[in-house]
Amino acid sequence: MSRGPATVALLLAAGEGRRIGGRKQFRRIAGRTLLEHALDGLFAVREVGGVVVVVPADRVRAVEKRLAERIPPARWWRVVAGGPTRHASSSCGLAALPAACRWVLIHDAARPFASPALLRRVLRAAREHGAAVPAIPVTDSTLEIDAAGDLRRYLRRERLRAVQTPQAFERTRLEAAFARARGRDFTDDASVVRRDGRTVVVVAGEADNRKITRPEDFEWARRRFARRAGGED
Repeated sequence: MSRGPATVALLLAAGEGRRIGGRKQFRRIAGRTLLEHALDGLFAVREVGGVVVVVPADRVRAVEKRLAERIPPARWWRVVAGGPTRHASSSCGLAALPAACRWVLIHDAARPFASPALLRRVLRAAREHGAAVPAIPVTDSTLEIDAAGDLRRYLRRERLRAVQTPQAFERTRLEAAFARARGRDFTDDASVVRRDGRTVVVVAGEADNRKITRPEDFEWARRRFARRAGGED
């Protein structure tokens, strides 16, 4: 029996999408769901040997059936149920990794435009340093407010970055950090590793690696896929 591939992606798609009125990962754009577009992007990179797709518990069987029709037989994959939070869903994905896995990419299904170059860049950095995260510069002026909503201070935007996924990690380092983080909740996987005292390097992200969250994001994504279909990219 195969022990699985050395590099596996966790594709997180277990959110309920309360801010947008439903599970956005299953919305269709250009004939496919956001989840399927993100999965296609991961499997466009040869180094990604397999994927664990993390979905709501009531969608596991439906997603398994759909992916069985789409994923080539040579690719290793699993579909598992997620948890009530993003951090819990990452933990569920980690528990499903195959024995041979050494490197883990964690990606959000709501980011369907991560390029192969970005995936390879993050993986290379993680293999050199143990953990890597993509980020882009913050262009707007940024401020911090207090509990009452009053302005506390402006932050120096030249030192600020907006974090993206995919994030890449050496497996044992990531699992150890998650084990020591039990009982806490995190909205970003690299922050779990950083809190554990480990180095996380930052690599250049991509402006088009946009998280599809709001209605205007879906409109932007539809235009982007239309341009891609027309050969403009």
